[in-house]
Amino acid sequence: MTHRILVYLFLCISLLGLASLPAAAADSTNPGSGYIVVTNPPVADFFASNQHGSPPFVVSFADTSLGYTPMTYAWDFGDGTTSDRENPTHTYKADGEYTVSLTVTNQYGSDTKTVDGFIAVGNPPVTDFSAVPLEGTFPLTVSFTDTSANKPTAWNWDFGDGGLSAEMNPTHTFMQPGIYTIQLKVSNIFGSDTISKTSLISVGSPAPSTAPTPGTPAQERREGIIGLIQEAKGPAATNLPASAYIPAQFMALAAVITSIAVLVIQIIVANIGFIWQIILKFLKFFADLIGGHAIEKLSEKEIAARKLAVRKMEQHYFGLSATEVLVIEIAIIIVALAFMLADRAELTLDMVLIYIAVGAVSVLLHDFAHRYFATKHGQDADTRFWGLGTVIMFVTAWLFGNAFGASYRNLVNRTDDENPRTIGIEMVAGPVVSIILTFVFLAMVMLGGVWAIAGGIGFTINLITAVYSLMPIETMDGLAIWRWNKSLYLALFIPIFVFYCAVFMLI
Repeated sequence: MTHRILVYLFLCISLLGLASLPAAAADSTNPGSGYIVVTNPPVADFFASNQHGSPPFVVSFADTSLGYTPMTYAWDFGDGTTSDRENPTHTYKADGEYTVSLTVTNQYGSDTKTVDGFIAVGNPPVTDFSAVPLEGTFPLTVSFTDTSANKPTAWNWDFGDGGLSAEMNPTHTFMQPGIYTIQLKVSNIFGSDTISKTSLISVGSPAPSTAPTPGTPAQERREGIIGLIQEAKGPAATNLPASAYIPAQFMALAAVITSIAVLVIQIIVANIGFIWQIILKFLKFFADLIGGHAIEKLSEKEIAARKLAVRKMEQHYFGLSATEVLVIEIAIIIVALAFMLADRAELTLDMVLIYIAVGAVSVLLHDFAHRYFATKHGQDADTRFWGLGTVIMFVTAWLFGNAFGASYRNLVNRTDDENPRTIGIEMVAGPVVSIILTFVFLAMVMLGGVWAIAGGIGFTINLITAVYSLMPIETMDGLAIWRWNKSLYLALFIPIFVFYCAVFMLI
């Protein structure tokens, strides 16, 4: 019993001691209570609602400091203004980058956080640019320069031909003809802006018939008729097979001599049975030529050897038979190809079509001038393909850059007692038309563009055709004109031949 009483008293005393502890703990903030409290100073930190924008730029700041609850705040917004609020709002009125700092303090200490360039104030860019050059022939290299305001930091160029660039000031090469719209988008941290300049860059095709040959100096362009002829005939072809033996200024004359020589050789070979007689016949040819009888005789032999005779055919198309229409069509294509070879022109669809169109006008008008007077005089005419003339055209075009020849010829069924005047009028019509076309095409050069290209081609074709057809050989028109009216022949042949030599040898 006594033991139980003692245990009970011990428990009561223990409970009374524990009951006194909360009161003592509640007074722990009082230094005089005999208790010691240990804690840390605050750790400063903050954030902003937005860090960049355009003035006036309003920013809301918020304290996010760590540690024991701070007692005071000291903000410095970097533009000369401060605040002691916990979560202030501040307005930036000028462009610039601003350093922000926050100092927090409590009874245990203080801490400061500073962020350089924390706030950026500015404006979005205003896009603009320039380009040089704005036009030219392809390949055209253009330099672009960004002139945008408000300091863009990123660039996106669209050149309109599929080309793109992210450079500030790019260079771009346009490889195809066309009109191009250029677009530029620029941006910075404050925003972006885009500008499109419609049809800014104009890229054209080079003119092969008038452009200087790469690797050779361009000939200085003169004024007046000399400059016009210079532009019409274009530059002389370089690296010709005959360049190593014949000076460039004599190429056109070499084409004439070669053409006549081929005809003479063909006539001589047709009249010589054995090779060893060639020299004798050649000497006899020149002896007879001085006497004025060889050409007619050799021409008759050549025609007989080739069995050329006028054919009676039904006419369907403008006085032409179907066969003659086909011959003329082939002749037009041959003329176009021969002169393209002579000019060393670029073999593109556009250029081929221009040469064919100009060749068609030149060939048809020359031929119809002949046929008009032949039919008017009641004669039967026949247009034949001329293989030898075609060969001469391509040989002279390849060797000398001058297609001197003809791909077809007209035959007329004549009688021995036919009036020389009638024949002369028929023969002179073709060369006269070619002479007129020579100067018509020359005038076209002044129109520029495609007209200038066509004019230069037509000028060359008709000048050569006029000179070639006036040669005093039976297979040409010149001999019949000479027999009819020597004064008229000289009045036509001498000026046009001198002009031909001046164009291709002097100008």
